Amino acid sequence: MINCAIRINDSRWQDWLPALAASQRLDGFECDAGNFNSQAFVSAVTKHNLHCLHARDLLPGDSAAILTHAVEHDAMGALRRNIFDAMVYAAPAETAVFSLQLRLDRSAEADFPAQSLRLASFLQSLLDAPLDTPYAIAIQVRQPPPFPKSLEWQRAIDICGIANSNRIGLCLHFHPDDFTAAPELTPAKLLAECVDKLHAICFHYNPMAGETLFDDEQQEWAALLLQQNYNGLVTFCPEVNASSNPAALCEDAESWADFYRAS
Repeated sequence: MINCAIRINDSRWQDWLPALAASQRLDGFECDAGNFNSQAFVSAVTKHNLHCLHARDLLPGDSAAILTHAVEHDAMGALRRNIFDAMVYAAPAETAVFSLQLRLDRSAEADFPAQSLRLASFLQSLLDAPLDTPYAIAIQVRQPPPFPKSLEWQRAIDICGIANSNRIGLCLHFHPDDFTAAPELTPAKLLAECVDKLHAICFHYNPMAGETLFDDEQQEWAALLLQQNYNGLVTFCPEVNASSNPAALCEDAESWADFYRAS
């Protein structure tokens, strides 16, 4: 089953959670993992009986650089404990996927083989969090790549291979408007490289700039994913501001979510 979510505005969640609760065809929401540090947010999620399908940026700010370059066991252990705390805070929302940014382009090519082993081991250790509900860990990657000759994509796939767990994979942040400038890339080609490692796909668009997710493109993605028995998440990620209408954006997301439920 492909569950569908919408990214909420982290600074205006008081407006977004009631709108999402009124939704009939979305399975949950995505938010920054740091939201769960707020007891008011956790209480509101519980009150509305909502599920956080995807908590992103489990490593806040520049902590990924610490992880990438840490060599001291104690430093890795402290970071792991902090991440476990964040995951436990999110437990009431039954979060399905936790994703994190590893800043994989920062490593020199000569250093990466050793770092990839350390990162894979660290991700494996995150599978031991004391949660009652099943969850997956995903490395955040962007398509198209963040810049020419970026190594993020292949490095993330390599780390997943080393980790060798069906609970460790990728969170694909897909930017359709940028993708049109790279005609050699297609959804089918992308999925051929990663679908067996994919836990979440985030479709980004900016309604404030007149962008949308087109029905025919979403139908293509849905058909490909359903053909390959994908059972991860699909998240619709609009850019928003204080004047955005959560109910209207949820309604748009519901119409796209219907494609992923087609038999």
